[in-house]
Amino acid sequence: MAKTLTNPLGDIRAEADHAMLSRAFYETPDYLSLLESDDKVVVVGRRGTGKSALTYRLQKQWSDPKASVLILVEPEEHHTLALAPLIARTGSRFLSIRGSCRLIWRYGLMLEIAQKLSSRYKTKESITQSEILAKHLKDWGRADLSFFEKIRSLLKRLITPAVTPDEAIGILVDALEEKAIERELKSILNNATYKVHVLVDRLDEGFDPDNSNVAFIDGALNAAIDVSTAFKGAIKPLVFLRDNIFRAVAHYDQDFTRNIEGQTLRLHWDATNLFYLVCNRIRSAFADTTQNNKRLWSRYTAHDLQGDDGFRQCLKFTLYRPRDILILLNSAFENASKRDLSAAVTTISLEDLEKSAKTISTNRLDDLHKEYRHIFPSIDSSISVFANRSPEVPLAEACELLMEVLGNPKSLESSTELAIFSQPEDLIRALYGIGFFGMFDAGSGSYVFSHDGRRPETEFQPGQKLLIHPCYWMALNLTRSTLNPDEATDINDEYEIKVASVTPELRNQRLGRLITEYSNIPAGTDGAVEFEQWCLDALKICFAGRLDNIALHPNKDSVNRRDIVGTNLAQTGFWNRIQSDYSTRQVIFEIKNYEGPTLEDYRQTLSYLSGPYGNLGFIISRDWNANLEKDRDLTWVRSIYYEHKKVIVRLSGKFISDILGKLRNPQKHDAGDRALFSLLDDYERLYFSQPSSRARSKGRPPGRRR
Repeated sequence: MAKTLTNPLGDIRAEADHAMLSRAFYETPDYLSLLESDDKVVVVGRRGTGKSALTYRLQKQWSDPKASVLILVEPEEHHTLALAPLIARTGSRFLSIRGSCRLIWRYGLMLEIAQKLSSRYKTKESITQSEILAKHLKDWGRADLSFFEKIRSLLKRLITPAVTPDEAIGILVDALEEKAIERELKSILNNATYKVHVLVDRLDEGFDPDNSNVAFIDGALNAAIDVSTAFKGAIKPLVFLRDNIFRAVAHYDQDFTRNIEGQTLRLHWDATNLFYLVCNRIRSAFADTTQNNKRLWSRYTAHDLQGDDGFRQCLKFTLYRPRDILILLNSAFENASKRDLSAAVTTISLEDLEKSAKTISTNRLDDLHKEYRHIFPSIDSSISVFANRSPEVPLAEACELLMEVLGNPKSLESSTELAIFSQPEDLIRALYGIGFFGMFDAGSGSYVFSHDGRRPETEFQPGQKLLIHPCYWMALNLTRSTLNPDEATDINDEYEIKVASVTPELRNQRLGRLITEYSNIPAGTDGAVEFEQWCLDALKICFAGRLDNIALHPNKDSVNRRDIVGTNLAQTGFWNRIQSDYSTRQVIFEIKNYEGPTLEDYRQTLSYLSGPYGNLGFIISRDWNANLEKDRDLTWVRSIYYEHKKVIVRLSGKFISDILGKLRNPQKHDAGDRALFSLLDDYERLYFSQPSSRARSKGRPPGRRR
């Protein structure tokens, strides 16, 4: 019985696919160009286009110690994260940080080369006898340390806390002496027979696309180009970069077109090259010696997938990238092997392919839900409204569909979130931020899927066209399930970087704005109307899903006009408590835009507490905290409780503002409930408890001093 096939065409991660890459690497025109020419320094590709595979293959190609020297810069995530704070101190503006980083990269690459040459027989003596190189190599760090660790040590030594960002570049220029190092290294390489190759990859590890990090990578690109130009023919640097990072550099760098664009090779895959890649791997996976690719492909496919047209059927489920087609075909071969365990040769059919595509799409949608549900509680309902529709969605239609979500939260967590994201455009930004939606960019003529993961404030224009990411089409049963080649290449979907930060950032911006507004509202008559509106907005967020129909002046024409009233849904602990213990269905909040509410304010609130308003109400004032003052609020609240069996809880704007601050964390959606529950416990246990006879004899007021 044949065994089930698992990833027969290799692992989709180049770092775990070395065996297959060694046996079946397909030499694309791009690879041959890099191998034979020194014209390009920067290699750019979308995720899954084979950058790491290229790096691995070139590394193997240039590892012969007799013919060349290979420098490999591949930072781990922790290296990048540890270096980032130091980079931010090398300048006060993008331009100055880039200048510092360009200098650091040039210096670092030349010292790495010198250090490697110091272990070679033909150049060891020259390096040792060079005063300038020996001096700097002494402080550069051990050969077994990574490039980023050495840079970090250098910056910690030179850019001390006493150095201001504006002073940093001058200190680096004086200390690094990179022009003298360049002259010395040129002299040594001119007399050597080695060619130096420098491969820089994985700069996206730990990458956060802020001003200083983009400047650091921009400096790396410019430095690599500088080194290539200065050491023409002797040193060949190649920097591999994800498309989204490259776009971020292009956005920030005003000299991008002049300095970098012409030095760039953009990786491109068409149907023919993808077909050759797949056939190479099939040949290796099944030890098949068939040399004709079409005959080979047809041997492992059913009739409906044979030939060029059959392979193009497969590509319709992909974005024309190696990673996509390998994931799809690995899964299809696994399905086919399970379907017919007795077959001598496993052949995949269109049914296997569609089943795999549907499974992959469903898994990706499930992963999206799982990954972001804790920071985007309404993600399930926000996405589900787009099922069974066209993948192209006009902005107006998306807003209309999401209004249904805003009006019908499915959980308490999503109630709080939807109170914060009060407009459908807010949800669209959140969906764009996690890569579900792309928006059409008229400038490039393509759909962009949050290429830097940090664009929560993107403004959507009337008539804006949105596209659901193709990887979710089948899972959502959309009216289309495949792409044509032009559409596939028109999608920039570098959405994986830092997208988890987008929804929290949107959330933090909304809450932060509301918290700041509170601080800016003047106390007293001048700010009274503004404070009422602020309280209304804040209460809607703090108690979303707990109170419904929260309204300002709901009975404005009545003699007893209440400020804010909300209907108690009694669905959580605190609100169920005041419904059952205090018969409060309609909850009153009296708003006082000053410190120290008066006795008359308490009496006014008391007069409202009857019928559905029950026996408990709130006053919100501008006091610093919610504690009651002895011989003032405490006395009045006790008197009202003992004489009328009514409870008036005084809150403060600061108390509400603190709850808003806690709601920045979606896991603390019940922060308001917890705060009120604890406060009511204080009222019942401390303020309303009967004093002991000993306490009364000493004239102490009942309850603990607050």
